Amino acid sequence: MKSIVKFLLVALVTYPLCSLYSQNNSKEIVKAFELRMDGNIEEAQTLLSVIIEKDSTNAMAYFELARMSGDDLMKRNHIEKALIYDSNNLMYRFYKANLQMLEAYKAMKTNNKELITSNLDQCTATLKSILVLKPDCKETLLFLIDIYGTLPEEMGGNLDLAKTYLKELKKVDPLYAAQGELTLKFKDGEVDMVKYWNNFIAKNGDSDESLIKLGKAYLMSNDIAKAKEYFNIVINRDAEQTVLHLDIARAHLYTAMRGGDTHDKSLDQFKESIHVYLNAEGNKPKLIEAWCYGWLGMIENRQGNNKKGERYLKKAESIMPNYPRFTAIPTIDQPPNAVAYQYKSYFSPF
Repeated sequence: MKSIVKFLLVALVTYPLCSLYSQNNSKEIVKAFELRMDGNIEEAQTLLSVIIEKDSTNAMAYFELARMSGDDLMKRNHIEKALIYDSNNLMYRFYKANLQMLEAYKAMKTNNKELITSNLDQCTATLKSILVLKPDCKETLLFLIDIYGTLPEEMGGNLDLAKTYLKELKKVDPLYAAQGELTLKFKDGEVDMVKYWNNFIAKNGDSDESLIKLGKAYLMSNDIAKAKEYFNIVINRDAEQTVLHLDIARAHLYTAMRGGDTHDKSLDQFKESIHVYLNAEGNKPKLIEAWCYGWLGMIENRQGNNKKGERYLKKAESIMPNYPRFTAIPTIDQPPNAVAYQYKSYFSPF
């Protein structure tokens, strides 16, 4: 179990996101969000600063500043202010829990047991406070199951608590409950994820969400071709799911990172999958587009194609100067007044 956690901590450098309704539906703050998503960070920060100068109690403005900041300490400071002025906003609480989990995650990488414990305790306490107001919050329930059901006891795991939250989740959502149950099966030992999700689909139907789960199970089983087959089914149903091409790309990248005879071939397949995404029809978030060109540039340079690599890197910078460099696909924030939850596990690369 410890080796699995260690591998996943190395593979992941991202954190989950939650967006929920905020009562302050300020057009100016939404405009700042749109500016940020277009890469105009300074302009967005200026707009938010003006808003806060006029109204220092504007919780939504502090929330958007938290999401905009590139500094983890500033993120925490801003979200704390948001919660001072809107203490029962579940979006802000969930975002705070994610920041606390991020700190625990970083402490796990350095094996700082004291920081792991303190940040996990803070994270789970924040999540539990959400359930007080919304007991059927499936994202929060799954988040707690993921923590308690994945980590070993010496790092904060608690199988009994995970089972308790799973019991509640089964009352709320079958897909989320299936994901939670799979987490506990991993705790007990090896499990055939592909068989598990095939059985779920046979019983519950092939929704896009379940087919994505099955495709990612194939990725975890190193069967990239089969994953691509199921992802293409989803993409053909919903063109907005073209981002799944990037999960295929990342699978090839992780294969290359493991080395071996297929290293160069895997890098070429990584680049090919990135181009499939970039060439697909439809608008693409600038954050993800810049991430794509940044990785293309990095790989081309490593393969000795420096002119092409520098061209890609310049393109990435032109789209969004501070684009993310980590291997995980960047999470696209929803507008600060949107009704949407998104949760991604810290303990799985897909």
